[in-house]
Amino acid sequence: MPELSQPPSLRDLRVTRGLTWVAERLATTRPQDAMTVNAARSAALRHSIDTYSNDRVANAVLNDIIAALPSVRDGEDRAEYAARIQLLLQGVTA
Repeated sequence: MPELSQPPSLRDLRVTRGLTWVAERLATTRPQDAMTVNAARSAALRHSIDTYSNDRVANAVLNDIIAALPSVRDGEDRAEYAARIQLLLQGVTA
């Protein structure tokens, strides 16, 4: 994430948009299902493919989103994971 004194870069904005989309998708689609790394990556892939028509941009954004995703915790469901993404976007760390 960029420092508060600097405007966010296009890359940062794309990652923020992607993480927001992933969190919303996970929270609204089968939220009580167990969270898996594959589910997080699949949501990131869906966002990238659906949002960017340029394959190079979509791939770069996908890689950036995956790198920014928090690790999946044992016993966590999709809604809990989505809430952690939202906290991350708000700058809350634990």
